[in-house]
Parts: sequence; C-alpha cells; structure tokens
Amino acid sequence: MAPKITVTQAGRRLRRAVQAAGREVRGGAPRPAAPTAPPTDGSTPQTPSAPAEAVTAPHSPTAPLPLTVAVAAGPRLTDLLAPEWRQRTLERRTWRAALEGADLVVLEGVNGSVPGWGDGTPLAPVLQAASAASVPTVLWVTDDTMPGDWAGTVQVLGASSLRTVEALSGSGREVHHWAPAAQPRANGLARDDDTTSRRAGALVVVDGLSRLTDDSVLRLVSGAVSPMPRTQTTVVRSPGKASSVTLPGALAERLEGDRAPVGKASVLLDLSATAPGGAWTTVEAAAAQTPVVGPDREADLPDDLARLIPRVDDPKLLRSELVARIHQPELVAREGLLLQRAVLAGHTAAHRARALAGAAGLEVEASAPATVSAVVPTNREHELENVFGNIARQDHPALELVLVLHGLETDDAELRRRAAAAGVSDLQIVHAAADLTLGSCMNLGVEAAGGSFIAKMDDDNFYGPHFVSDLLATFGYTDAGIAGKWAHYVWLRSTGGVVLRYPDSEHRYERRIQGGSMLFAGDVVRSLRFSDIPRAVDSDILDRAIAEGIRIYSGDRYNYVSVRGSDRHAHTWTVTDSTFLTATGRLLFYGDPTTHVSL
Repeated sequence: MAPKITVTQAGRRLRRAVQAAGREVRGGAPRPAAPTAPPTDGSTPQTPSAPAEAVTAPHSPTAPLPLTVAVAAGPRLTDLLAPEWRQRTLERRTWRAALEGADLVVLEGVNGSVPGWGDGTPLAPVLQAASAASVPTVLWVTDDTMPGDWAGTVQVLGASSLRTVEALSGSGREVHHWAPAAQPRANGLARDDDTTSRRAGALVVVDGLSRLTDDSVLRLVSGAVSPMPRTQTTVVRSPGKASSVTLPGALAERLEGDRAPVGKASVLLDLSATAPGGAWTTVEAAAAQTPVVGPDREADLPDDLARLIPRVDDPKLLRSELVARIHQPELVAREGLLLQRAVLAGHTAAHRARALAGAAGLEVEASAPATVSAVVPTNREHELENVFGNIARQDHPALELVLVLHGLETDDAELRRRAAAAGVSDLQIVHAAADLTLGSCMNLGVEAAGGSFIAKMDDDNFYGPHFVSDLLATFGYTDAGIAGKWAHYVWLRSTGGVVLRYPDSEHRYERRIQGGSMLFAGDVVRSLRFSDIPRAVDSDILDRAIAEGIRIYSGDRYNYVSVRGSDRHAHTWTVTDSTFLTATGRLLFYGDPTTHVSL
C-alpha cells in the first residue's frame, strides 16, 4: 500500500517538481535537447488540455470523487472513468499542464504500450515529476501483454485479467485485480425514443481473438449462427490485437462494422475467453440489461457475472439459447435485470475509480448506501400489516418508514412493537387529522422524513424486495429527479386477472409514472411539495415537476403490483376494472402475481 498523502501536499510538491523537471542541467555541462518534452506524434493536440467535464447524473446516490486525475488511456477507458472525478488527458506536449494540481496519474497498459505514449519509455520525465511531488501513479493493464521495464517506476500496478495479474506477480510486486467495468451513464437505458424494444437480434462481438491458438471456439459459434437468418445475427469486429486464427466464413459474411450496439441486441454471445476485450464488452452488455450466453469455455469474467451466463458446448444447443432470447422478451427482461444488478453492485466505473484511488493511498471516503424514507399515508388500520410487510421485504439497508396515520387513533408503542415484529427497524409515526387532504398528509410525511430520497408508497399494493434498490439505482444512470414505474402490473382481485399496463414504457423518460411507485430525490420533493388537494396529487406534482424542467424516469416493470380490490370505492381512484383492459394494457394471466414480479 502506498503511503497516505493529501491533495494539498501533492499540489505544492507537484508544482516544484514540474519546474525542476524543466531545468535538468544548469552550468557548464551541455544541456540535453528538450529533456522534459518527450517527442510527439502528429496526432497530439498542440494546446493544453483542460480538465474533462465530470458528466454525472444530477441526483446520483454516488457522487464523483473530489480528485483531479491525469489519465493516459484509450477511448474506452477514458470515457468510462471521466464521470467519476475531474479528469484531464495526459498528452505528450501538455503533460505539465495536466499534472499541475493533479492528485493522481492513471495510465492504461494495452498491447504493451500506453495510448499516446508509445512503449511507455517517453513517460520517464512524467513519472519522475509525479514521484518528486508525491503524486501517485497507477498502471492498469487491460489486456494480456506485459508492459516494459519502464513500468517498474510506476507506484501501483494492476490488471483486468486474472491471468495477467498472475504473470505480473512473478516480479515480486503487489498486483491488484481490477476487473472490467462499465459506465452505467452510457449504457443506453435512459431513452427518449419511441420504443425501447430490442430488435437487433443476436450480437457477436469479435474483440481481436488474441487468446486463440485454434479455431474450435469459432467453429462452435459459426455452427450455431450459420443456419440463422442474417438479420438475426450481427457480427462486429472491434479493432485490437488479432491472432493467426481466421474468422470462419459464416461469421465473416455477417460482419457489420466495428461498433457494437450492445444496448439494442436481444442477446450477446460472450467471447471473453478469446480476447481481453471480450470481457469488457460482456460487462457493458450486462449493464445495458442485454442477456448473455456463451460457449462452454472458461470465461474471463467476475464470478458473480459468470454465474448468470448459460454456457453450452454444442452448436445446436447454443443456437437454441440464442433463438430463445430473440423470441422471448420476458426471458430477455428477466435475465437482463439480474445481469445489470450484478454490474451495479460491484462492476461500475465508480467502483474501479475508488479502487484505483484507494490502492494509490489517497483518502477515499467510504461509500455508504443512500438513505431512503418511504412515506405511506393510510386511514385503514387493516392494511398496516401489509405496509410493514412491504417495508420489511426491501433489501435496501438504509430504509426508514414514515407512517402517516390519517385520522387513525392508535397506540404508538403497540404499533412500534408490531412493526419491529414484522422486521421494520426504523419507524417514524406521524398523526394527521382526519380532515386533512391527501396532499397535506404527504407533506407531513415529507417533513418528517430524514432520507436523501423519498418514496411515495401505498398501503394496499405489493412491493417486491428490490423495489426501492432498483429505483434508487436509476438515479445513477439517468438525469431524472423522479423515478417510478409507468410499465406496471395491476392485480384485479375481483376476477384474479393480472394486467401489464404500458408495457412499452420501461427504461425511458415519461410524463407519468404510477402514483404508488414514486421515488423522489429528496431536494426535489421538498422543493415541489404536494398540493393541498384530496386526489390527483400524483399527476399534479408530476406536471409541476415537468414545468420546472425536472425529468421523470420509468424503470423496469418488476417488484411492484398495483392491487385493485373488489370494492372500487375503497380506492382513491374509483374506476372500474374495465379501465385497465384497454389497448395500453395486456391481460397476462390469472392468479397471484407476487411471485412473478419478485425478481
């Protein structure tokens, strides 16, 4: 572990070191030509690079690190890390300006070189200046190629592949494992277009094939896709280090450029065993909720992701796996959500940025789960157990229940005992007079809430275990100030019918979300407040939010059921069941939907 240093110390030392690196030799000895200006190539910009703008979701639960970082990396890693701190590009002509006031230097090792710096030897004066100023330097090797001897002067070393970690460890140095990651802000789930339907079929991304010594894997893949229509199977070949293995004709004839539309595909075929870039592509697809299948080869993926990917070693079976995901949207949605959760839990750019900074000895504040307050107004004592069950079921660890008792006279001590017995550990009880409107009751709850985010939940609906955590995650990859579910299930208890309403409204910005599914950024709802009206409080606050430029995001359809009892007059919205059986809804099945939605 590198020693802990502070940002202010680094800034002062760096200024002196950069000045010293420019002087080198004074007096009688001949001065070497341009000792601190490594040779440049024609592609190097001729003007100093300003810090890259940190592109972040305005209400993200995870704030960017308060660090200025100089980065020399390829486009993929540069774009991935940019939103996570104040990022500068480390270039040959302008490296002094990039280092001025920097807290950290991050280099990417790929193909034995550093992008923009050749084999890495021109980095010597940069590393010297950074070392003299106690600014830590990090090298992240993102492929299988060992860096040259120059890497010995880099303070912290890591790799994305376990096989590379093992190879580098042979030198006796500590080598960190920083697995491939994704940038959720770029995964394509925040959509404004007319549909979020996936129409690209199966996607095969060839990332160089540098690990292949024979064509057995490619023959397996080729045998799987060759009988399929070309419109269902797109092959993309990314630039990268290649092997001597030739791409089979059935794959070569389906090549369509070098850009991988992973967010639009119905399924990705994982080729992480064939080249280092394959793992990055697979993690990116998982972040975009794209299902992944693969040949039965050892995957170069984090274990929690690898466990979610079906693998077969027969062309016909592999084709069946691909076809199933092309034609079964329910399978796509369910597998994609599980993959995305795994990425968001441990394989985002934010996770890797913290790991890089921590390994370099920088003080990084521990990441704590965002606090959420669930405001539930009720005037029905018989629904209290349902409320407690819904809250206790949530997997989010920092959840507070704000129970607004609308005209209910209860023994608060007994109520707390019942809540604790049900598994609710954090309860705030608010008493509201019976003559107050629903909007006023919500405002009382908001005022009592201590969370950074505030959910509006109903007393009679069903909330699956990931309701809060999945909606909270959307604030990390959208520009929304309010999130919820416009695509949602309705259970008509009078007949047992289960309707999926607005099925095309997942993963997109909308003007409406279901009232019992709202999650607000705390500052948004505390500023807007609810209107003092008895009903239509949901549409009212959404309309006012839109008028103020606040975006509304509709997430996935799972972990929530709007339950309609037999007595429609028992609901705030007193409509008949036929209201839900229109062109905007699909009658899916009959029976209890809670197991189906608890994904």
